[in-house]
Amino acid sequence: MLKVAFACLNERIAPVFDTALQVQVVETESGHIVGEKKEMLPPDLPLQKMLRLNELGIQVIVCGAISRPLNALIVANGIRVIPFVAGDLHAVIQAWQKGGLRGNAFAMPGCCGRARFKNGGFFAENKEETSMNGRGQGGMGGGRGQGGGMGQGRGGQKRGRMSGPLAGGAIGTCVCPKCGERLAHERGVPCVQRQCPKCGTSLIRK
Repeated sequence: MLKVAFACLNERIAPVFDTALQVQVVETESGHIVGEKKEMLPPDLPLQKMLRLNELGIQVIVCGAISRPLNALIVANGIRVIPFVAGDLHAVIQAWQKGGLRGNAFAMPGCCGRARFKNGGFFAENKEETSMNGRGQGGMGGGRGQGGGMGQGRGGQKRGRMSGPLAGGAIGTCVCPKCGERLAHERGVPCVQRQCPKCGTSLIRK
């Protein structure tokens, strides 16, 4: 049994997952849809959205734009992300079931196959999915997302691990999404692998 959540708004894919309040949960078995229902999401901190997805047993989330911190938090908890998808909700569900989210038919306007930034905080990797090992899969198919962001490094430029400025570098801050505790980033140690010393929540990168 596979549970996939499609972030939705007025029967279309919600343009920004961070502010989405509803998902269409689709259950599939042996490639066939066996159940669908709508579920509400909390309008709270990113951690609350991630916890709600875990509560629903979601394994894949299909959405529009998503912020890098929320994407990292969801991925770190074992949920695959297929971002920068747009279009009619039910058409997207059918296309996903058939492995048809790889083309441009359901890509958000301005989205391309290489990682890019929007307003300094939103990104897409191969228009589809980011998982813990960096591989992208749309529907039943597979593929590898390409990260193209550049971060500033000492003595020149280096490529960020999450396609963002200074991602994975020595400079930056790890922040607790629950209590707001801030810690200096440790080079080579992803923030999501560290826990808040106050409340034990996984940290996110700022």
